[in-house]
Amino acid sequence: MGPALSLPRLVFGEGALSALPAELALLGIERPLLLSDRGLERAGSVAAVQSALPSIAAIYLDVPENPTAAGVDGALRAYALADCDGIVALGGGSVLDTAKIVAGVAGTGLTDAAALIGKPEILRAVAPLIAIPTTVGTGSESSPVAAMHLVAGGPGIGTRHALLVPRVAICDSDLARTLPRRLIAATGIDALSHCVEGFLADPANPVADALALDGVARVFSSIHAALEPSGDAARASLMAAAFAGGAAIQKGLGPAHAIAVVCGDQDAHHGTLIGITLPHTVRLMAPHLPDKMARLASALGLQDGADVADALAELMASLGLPSTLTEVGYHIASRDALVDAFSRSHFNRTTPYVPTTAEYRAVLDEIAPAD
Repeated sequence: MGPALSLPRLVFGEGALSALPAELALLGIERPLLLSDRGLERAGSVAAVQSALPSIAAIYLDVPENPTAAGVDGALRAYALADCDGIVALGGGSVLDTAKIVAGVAGTGLTDAAALIGKPEILRAVAPLIAIPTTVGTGSESSPVAAMHLVAGGPGIGTRHALLVPRVAICDSDLARTLPRRLIAATGIDALSHCVEGFLADPANPVADALALDGVARVFSSIHAALEPSGDAARASLMAAAFAGGAAIQKGLGPAHAIAVVCGDQDAHHGTLIGITLPHTVRLMAPHLPDKMARLASALGLQDGADVADALAELMASLGLPSTLTEVGYHIASRDALVDAFSRSHFNRTTPYVPTTAEYRAVLDEIAPAD
């Protein structure tokens, strides 16, 4: 039996933000905390949400680019001081993951983020959360996972629970217009990785698999157009792919994430790290999963016999994304320690083929050639 699939109510499309008052009313939220970041404040997105809110109890905008326990605790203080009864989270994965942990800590009656991060078994209830994504890739608006750093620069720790799936996702492509091209590319590839590895993960879930394959096709067909100022429709399609990827995450992920998350300790963007890693891990898994690779190739629109890993590598190159860890300035203190961390990653639990230590080392040698 596969994992249960739990999804938020989805309000999707250009202008979807106008549904926010009705969604707040349906959830009974009268005193929301608006959670976002300073970049979105400067872009005018926070003001757009404020104008759509019928009431607001508190605003917290100091979420860091890589989410931390300190960011959660700051938001929790704002939530408690204003006697909030729900959260409206506007942002990318860092903001949405922060909001999930805030909702879990507040709902369960805990005192701080450290009490919950990495300890999903103690979660009992969550404050109602409306997620409004502004990127086109993390899928946090539809996933049960929140990734967090206990300390800035420390290892990322995942907290996974069905209750962490937001109650509502409002996906408005208007909010993605201010995204820099590099973030559209990197977050779009993040969505692709969730769809690819979620589809490959075991056991099968036909609904999640169908969403994942649709997401794969959307990224391949839309990501280049989404980089252009006129690419509103393409960015909307990537938002749909991101939502699909968040659903696929509920099945699990695989070795590309094992590597990318371990190497996420030096501030490289997660989507960039995934773009470096995914072609290599797909090539490694392909001989063991011929039927699934054929279905992926079909979703990508590849000709018979075309190699999925090659197509992924060509996509990364066409977007100008780095192909090695060296290009993003990643410093390796110990290759042995990195390979050991890859092999111990929890992402190996759901992949249908677990790479050997030697195979993980070979991938590392490809993406970070020794001097």
